[in-house]
Amino acid sequence: MSFLKRLYYYSTGFIIGIFFLFFIFNGKRTSCNYGPSARVIDNIISKELILKSTNDSIDSNELIDIISNGKVIFNKSEPNQKPCGIYFIKSDSINFMITNCEDSATVEVK
Repeated sequence: MSFLKRLYYYSTGFIIGIFFLFFIFNGKRTSCNYGPSARVIDNIISKELILKSTNDSIDSNELIDIISNGKVIFNKSEPNQKPCGIYFIKSDSINFMITNCEDSATVEVK
């Protein structure tokens, strides 16, 4: 089989596969989080958030946005603490200390 035939078969299959994936993932919120900070933040956001602060002016959707744009500072965190890990998340305007349990996450504004 000549090189041009192999290239034709490969490119045809590749293009069909790209279109197939495009239609499967179209409209779905798929993401790939490879970094540890992103995985921790996604884990926290997927749980019930309990805001524990004196300032109740933060809406739950606003809280999720702030946490999503933040970064986990692992030097100030204690992720292996039992039964709930403690994470320090630094955002542009607010810093959070989050106790990440199995069912819920308690958020303290620092």
